[in-house]
Amino acid sequence: MTFRLLTALTFAALAAPSWAQEKPALLAEADLSDFGSGEPLPRKDRPARGVLSFKPQQGVFNAMDHWEQYDWKLDAKRTGRYEVHLKYSLKNANMTVQFKHGENRLKKRLTPSPGTRSTLMGEIFIAEAAPQEIAIYTPQSGQANGFALDGIELVPTHEGEPTLKQAADGSITLLAKDATTWSEVMRYEPKPEKNCLGFWKSEDDLAEWEFEVTKPGRYVVTVSHGCGGGNHGSEVEVKVGEQVGRFTVQDTGGFQKWKEVAAGEFEFKEAGTYRLLIDPVNKVKDAVLDVHSVALKPAAGAE
Repeated sequence: MTFRLLTALTFAALAAPSWAQEKPALLAEADLSDFGSGEPLPRKDRPARGVLSFKPQQGVFNAMDHWEQYDWKLDAKRTGRYEVHLKYSLKNANMTVQFKHGENRLKKRLTPSPGTRSTLMGEIFIAEAAPQEIAIYTPQSGQANGFALDGIELVPTHEGEPTLKQAADGSITLLAKDATTWSEVMRYEPKPEKNCLGFWKSEDDLAEWEFEVTKPGRYVVTVSHGCGGGNHGSEVEVKVGEQVGRFTVQDTGGFQKWKEVAAGEFEFKEAGTYRLLIDPVNKVKDAVLDVHSVALKPAAGAE
Protein backbone atom coordinates (compact mmCIF):
# COMPACT_ATOMS: atom_id res chain seq x y z
CA MET A 1 0.00 0.00 0.00
CA THR A 2 1.26 3.43 -0.89
CA PHE A 3 1.00 5.87 2.00
CA ARG A 4 0.15 9.51 1.19
CA LEU A 5 -0.36 12.75 3.02
CA LEU A 6 -4.12 13.06 2.77
CA THR A 7 -6.58 15.97 2.86
CA ALA A 8 -6.93 17.19 6.45
CA LEU A 9 -10.33 15.83 7.44
CA THR A 10 -10.93 13.74 10.55
CA PHE A 11 -13.50 11.03 11.17
CA ALA A 12 -16.01 11.47 13.97
CA ALA A 13 -16.38 8.69 16.52
CA LEU A 14 -17.97 5.56 15.01
CA ALA A 15 -20.23 3.05 16.66
CA ALA A 16 -18.07 -0.05 16.23
CA PRO A 17 -17.19 -1.05 19.81
CA SER A 18 -13.93 -2.88 19.07
CA TRP A 19 -12.08 0.29 18.03
CA ALA A 20 -14.26 3.12 19.25
CA GLN A 21 -11.51 5.72 19.26
CA GLU A 22 -9.41 4.49 16.31
CA LYS A 23 -11.47 5.39 13.25
CA PRO A 24 -10.30 5.44 9.64
CA ALA A 25 -9.57 9.07 8.75
CA LEU A 26 -7.94 11.33 6.29
CA LEU A 27 -4.58 11.98 7.87
CA ALA A 28 -4.48 15.34 9.60
CA GLU A 29 -0.75 15.41 10.21
CA ALA A 30 2.41 13.56 9.24
CA ASP A 31 4.39 11.45 11.70
CA LEU A 32 8.03 12.37 11.06
CA SER A 33 9.56 9.95 13.59
CA ASP A 34 11.10 7.88 10.77
CA PHE A 35 11.60 10.80 8.37
CA GLY A 36 14.33 9.95 5.87
CA SER A 37 14.37 6.25 6.75
CA GLY A 38 12.50 5.17 3.61
CA GLU A 39 9.77 3.60 5.73
CA PRO A 40 6.12 4.44 4.99
CA LEU A 41 4.61 6.77 7.55
CA PRO A 42 2.42 4.86 10.02
CA ARG A 43 -1.30 5.48 9.96
CA LYS A 44 -2.20 6.63 13.46
CA ASP A 45 -5.94 6.09 12.97
CA ARG A 46 -5.59 2.57 11.56
CA PRO A 47 -8.46 0.30 12.63
CA ALA A 48 -7.55 -2.62 14.86
CA ARG A 49 -10.25 -4.94 13.53
CA GLY A 50 -8.72 -7.90 11.67
CA VAL A 51 -5.08 -7.11 12.54
CA LEU A 52 -3.25 -10.29 13.59
CA SER A 53 -0.58 -9.72 16.25
CA PHE A 54 2.11 -12.13 17.43
CA LYS A 55 4.40 -11.59 20.41
CA PRO A 56 7.63 -13.58 21.01
CA GLN A 57 6.25 -15.11 24.21
CA GLN A 58 3.28 -16.48 22.27
CA GLY A 59 5.53 -18.55 20.01
CA VAL A 60 8.56 -20.83 20.24
CA PHE A 61 12.18 -19.66 20.07
CA ASN A 62 14.98 -21.96 18.91
CA ALA A 63 18.71 -21.19 18.72
CA MET A 64 19.99 -23.30 15.83
CA ASP A 65 23.59 -23.92 14.75
CA HIS A 66 23.63 -21.10 12.20
CA TRP A 67 20.50 -19.07 12.85
CA GLU A 68 17.87 -18.17 15.42
CA GLN A 69 14.22 -18.91 14.79
CA TYR A 70 10.83 -17.70 16.11
CA ASP A 71 7.75 -19.79 15.25
CA TRP A 72 4.02 -19.12 15.70
CA LYS A 73 0.78 -20.92 14.88
CA LEU A 74 -1.58 -18.82 12.76
CA ASP A 75 -5.27 -19.74 12.98
CA ALA A 76 -6.52 -17.85 9.92
CA LYS A 77 -10.26 -17.14 10.05
CA ARG A 78 -10.43 -15.58 6.57
CA THR A 79 -8.56 -15.34 3.30
CA GLY A 80 -7.02 -12.11 2.09
CA ARG A 81 -3.91 -10.00 1.55
CA TYR A 82 -1.89 -8.69 4.51
CA GLU A 83 1.04 -6.38 5.04
CA VAL A 84 3.74 -7.86 7.29
CA HIS A 85 5.05 -5.40 9.90
CA LEU A 86 8.03 -6.32 12.08
CA LYS A 87 8.53 -4.50 15.40
CA TYR A 88 12.08 -4.63 16.73
CA SER A 89 15.01 -2.85 18.35
CA LEU A 90 18.66 -3.28 17.31
CA LYS A 91 21.61 -1.78 19.15
CA ASN A 92 24.59 -2.52 16.96
CA ALA A 93 25.18 -3.48 13.30
CA ASN A 94 22.71 -3.80 10.42
CA MET A 95 21.13 -7.23 10.21
CA THR A 96 19.00 -9.12 7.67
CA VAL A 97 15.94 -11.04 8.85
CA GLN A 98 13.54 -13.31 6.99
CA PHE A 99 9.79 -13.82 7.42
CA LYS A 100 8.34 -17.16 6.31
CA HIS A 101 4.71 -18.09 5.60
CA GLY A 102 4.35 -21.39 3.74
CA GLU A 103 6.48 -21.05 0.61
CA ASN A 104 6.45 -17.24 0.87
CA ARG A 105 9.61 -15.57 2.15
CA LEU A 106 10.18 -11.88 2.78
CA LYS A 107 13.63 -10.47 3.56
CA LYS A 108 14.48 -7.12 5.12
CA ARG A 109 17.75 -5.49 6.14
CA LEU A 110 17.22 -3.86 9.51
CA THR A 111 19.03 -0.73 10.58
CA PRO A 112 20.03 -0.04 14.21
CA SER A 113 17.33 1.47 16.37
CA PRO A 114 17.77 1.94 20.13
CA GLY A 115 14.00 2.11 20.61
CA THR A 116 11.26 -0.06 19.16
CA ARG A 117 10.70 0.52 15.44
CA SER A 118 8.12 -0.90 13.05
CA THR A 119 9.25 -1.84 9.55
CA LEU A 120 7.19 -3.04 6.58
CA MET A 121 8.62 -6.30 5.25
CA GLY A 122 6.19 -6.80 2.38
CA GLU A 123 2.87 -8.52 1.70
CA ILE A 124 1.52 -12.06 1.84
CA PHE A 125 -1.71 -13.65 0.69
CA ILE A 126 -3.57 -16.06 2.97
CA ALA A 127 -5.37 -18.33 0.52
CA GLU A 128 -7.15 -20.57 3.01
CA ALA A 129 -9.03 -19.98 6.24
CA ALA A 130 -7.19 -22.69 8.19
CA PRO A 131 -4.40 -23.22 10.74
CA GLN A 132 -1.00 -22.24 9.32
CA GLU A 133 2.51 -21.40 10.48
CA ILE A 134 4.66 -18.29 10.31
CA ALA A 135 8.28 -17.77 11.36
CA ILE A 136 11.07 -15.19 11.69
CA TYR A 137 14.70 -16.16 11.01
CA THR A 138 17.67 -14.09 12.16
CA PRO A 139 21.46 -14.64 11.98
CA GLN A 140 23.07 -16.48 14.87
CA SER A 141 24.63 -13.16 15.85
CA GLY A 142 21.22 -11.55 16.33
CA GLN A 143 21.13 -11.37 20.09
CA ALA A 144 24.84 -10.52 20.24
CA ASN A 145 24.06 -7.51 18.03
CA GLY A 146 21.41 -6.40 20.50
CA PHE A 147 18.43 -7.54 18.41
CA ALA A 148 15.16 -7.75 20.31
CA LEU A 149 11.94 -8.83 18.61
CA ASP A 150 8.90 -6.96 19.88
CA GLY A 151 6.39 -8.69 17.61
CA ILE A 152 4.84 -9.27 14.19
CA GLU A 153 1.63 -7.71 12.85
CA LEU A 154 -0.32 -8.91 9.82
CA VAL A 155 -2.36 -5.90 8.70
CA PRO A 156 -5.23 -6.22 6.20
CA THR A 157 -4.68 -4.44 2.90
CA HIS A 158 -6.52 -4.06 -0.42
CA GLU A 159 -6.34 -6.67 -3.16
CA GLY A 160 -6.83 -4.28 -6.09
CA GLU A 161 -5.94 -0.65 -6.70
CA PRO A 162 -4.49 1.25 -3.69
CA THR A 163 -6.15 4.57 -4.57
CA LEU A 164 -9.07 4.82 -7.00
CA LYS A 165 -9.29 7.58 -9.61
CA GLN A 166 -12.26 9.73 -10.50
CA ALA A 167 -13.60 9.20 -14.05
CA ALA A 168 -13.85 11.99 -16.61
CA ASP A 169 -17.63 12.21 -16.11
CA GLY A 170 -17.09 12.81 -12.39
CA SER A 171 -18.21 9.38 -11.23
CA ILE A 172 -16.22 7.26 -8.77
CA THR A 173 -16.62 3.48 -8.71
CA LEU A 174 -15.46 1.48 -5.71
CA LEU A 175 -15.27 -2.23 -6.53
CA ALA A 176 -15.25 -4.99 -3.94
CA LYS A 177 -11.74 -6.12 -4.91
CA ASP A 178 -10.34 -2.66 -4.17
CA ALA A 179 -11.57 -2.55 -0.57
CA THR A 180 -9.48 -3.02 2.53
CA THR A 181 -11.48 -5.37 4.73
CA TRP A 182 -10.97 -4.58 8.41
CA SER A 183 -12.59 -7.81 9.44
CA GLU A 184 -12.29 -11.13 11.18
CA VAL A 185 -14.50 -13.14 8.82
CA MET A 186 -15.79 -10.88 6.01
CA ARG A 187 -13.58 -11.02 2.91
CA TYR A 188 -13.34 -10.40 -0.81
CA GLU A 189 -14.65 -13.38 -2.79
CA PRO A 190 -12.94 -13.44 -6.21
CA LYS A 191 -14.99 -16.15 -7.96
CA PRO A 192 -16.61 -14.69 -11.11
CA GLU A 193 -20.11 -15.57 -9.96
CA LYS A 194 -19.47 -13.69 -6.70
CA ASN A 195 -16.80 -10.95 -7.11
CA CYS A 196 -18.03 -9.29 -3.91
CA LEU A 197 -17.45 -8.72 -0.23
CA GLY A 198 -19.04 -11.73 1.44
CA PHE A 199 -19.15 -13.68 4.70
CA TRP A 200 -20.35 -10.47 6.38
CA LYS A 201 -21.48 -12.33 9.48
CA SER A 202 -20.48 -9.70 12.04
CA GLU A 203 -21.66 -6.12 12.30
CA ASP A 204 -18.18 -5.26 13.63
CA ASP A 205 -16.50 -6.07 10.29
CA LEU A 206 -15.77 -3.04 8.08
CA ALA A 207 -14.92 -2.28 4.45
CA GLU A 208 -12.89 0.77 3.43
CA TRP A 209 -11.90 2.34 0.11
CA GLU A 210 -9.41 5.12 -0.60
CA PHE A 211 -10.10 7.34 -3.60
CA GLU A 212 -9.15 10.65 -5.17
CA VAL A 213 -11.57 13.50 -5.83
CA THR A 214 -10.47 15.94 -8.54
CA LYS A 215 -13.85 17.66 -8.94
CA PRO A 216 -15.21 18.96 -5.61
CA GLY A 217 -18.97 19.04 -5.18
CA ARG A 218 -21.97 17.05 -3.98
CA TYR A 219 -22.22 13.34 -4.80
CA VAL A 220 -25.02 10.79 -4.55
CA VAL A 221 -23.90 7.43 -3.17
CA THR A 222 -25.47 4.07 -4.06
CA VAL A 223 -24.44 0.62 -2.86
CA SER A 224 -24.88 -2.44 -5.08
CA HIS A 225 -25.72 -5.17 -2.57
CA GLY A 226 -27.28 -8.60 -2.26
CA CYS A 227 -29.18 -10.38 0.49
CA GLY A 228 -31.46 -13.39 0.75
CA GLY A 229 -32.74 -16.10 3.06
CA GLY A 230 -34.66 -13.69 5.23
CA ASN A 231 -31.50 -11.87 6.33
CA HIS A 232 -32.67 -8.44 5.11
CA GLY A 233 -33.47 -5.58 7.48
CA SER A 234 -30.04 -4.79 8.93
CA GLU A 235 -29.07 -1.11 9.14
CA VAL A 236 -25.80 -0.07 7.49
CA GLU A 237 -23.94 3.25 7.61
CA VAL A 238 -21.74 4.70 4.86
CA LYS A 239 -19.20 7.25 6.09
CA VAL A 240 -16.81 9.75 4.56
CA GLY A 241 -15.13 11.80 7.25
CA GLU A 242 -17.84 13.19 9.53
CA GLN A 243 -20.53 12.70 6.88
CA VAL A 244 -22.78 9.70 7.43
CA GLY A 245 -25.40 8.08 5.20
CA ARG A 246 -27.56 5.09 6.05
CA PHE A 247 -29.58 2.42 4.28
CA THR A 248 -31.60 -0.66 5.17
CA VAL A 249 -30.53 -3.97 3.62
CA GLN A 250 -33.15 -5.21 1.18
CA ASP A 251 -34.17 -8.71 0.13
CA THR A 252 -32.72 -8.87 -3.39
CA GLY A 253 -33.60 -12.52 -3.98
CA GLY A 254 -30.18 -13.87 -3.08
CA PHE A 255 -26.77 -12.86 -1.78
CA GLN A 256 -25.31 -12.60 -5.29
CA LYS A 257 -28.35 -10.97 -6.89
CA TRP A 258 -27.40 -7.30 -6.96
CA LYS A 259 -29.64 -4.33 -6.35
CA GLU A 260 -28.64 -0.70 -5.91
CA VAL A 261 -29.80 1.12 -2.81
CA ALA A 262 -29.44 4.84 -2.06
CA ALA A 263 -26.99 5.48 0.79
CA GLY A 264 -27.00 9.27 1.10
CA GLU A 265 -25.36 12.33 -0.38
CA PHE A 266 -21.85 13.58 0.42
CA GLU A 267 -20.06 16.85 -0.21
CA PHE A 268 -16.39 17.11 -1.08
CA LYS A 269 -15.39 20.73 -0.57
CA GLU A 270 -11.91 20.36 -2.01
CA ALA A 271 -9.91 18.05 -4.20
CA GLY A 272 -7.90 15.40 -2.40
CA THR A 273 -7.76 11.82 -1.19
CA TYR A 274 -10.63 10.49 0.90
CA ARG A 275 -11.73 7.27 2.52
CA LEU A 276 -15.22 5.76 2.41
CA LEU A 277 -16.28 3.24 5.02
CA ILE A 278 -19.16 0.74 5.07
CA ASP A 279 -19.99 0.12 8.73
CA PRO A 280 -23.00 -2.08 9.63
CA VAL A 281 -25.00 -0.81 12.62
CA ASN A 282 -26.60 -4.16 13.42
CA LYS A 283 -27.31 -7.67 12.11
CA VAL A 284 -30.88 -8.92 12.27
CA LYS A 285 -30.23 -12.57 11.42
CA ASP A 286 -27.29 -14.70 10.26
CA ALA A 287 -25.51 -12.28 7.91
CA VAL A 288 -25.63 -8.58 7.09
CA LEU A 289 -25.23 -8.43 3.29
CA ASP A 290 -22.88 -8.94 0.35
CA VAL A 291 -21.46 -5.85 -1.38
CA HIS A 292 -20.60 -5.79 -5.09
CA SER A 293 -19.63 -2.12 -5.47
CA VAL A 294 -20.22 1.47 -4.37
CA ALA A 295 -20.90 4.31 -6.83
CA LEU A 296 -20.50 8.04 -6.26
CA LYS A 297 -22.08 10.25 -8.93
CA PRO A 298 -22.34 14.04 -9.15
CA ALA A 299 -25.67 15.21 -7.71
CA ALA A 300 -28.14 16.77 -10.13
CA GLY A 301 -27.53 20.50 -10.34
CA ALA A 302 -24.20 20.27 -8.53
CA GLU A 303 -21.36 22.26 -10.02
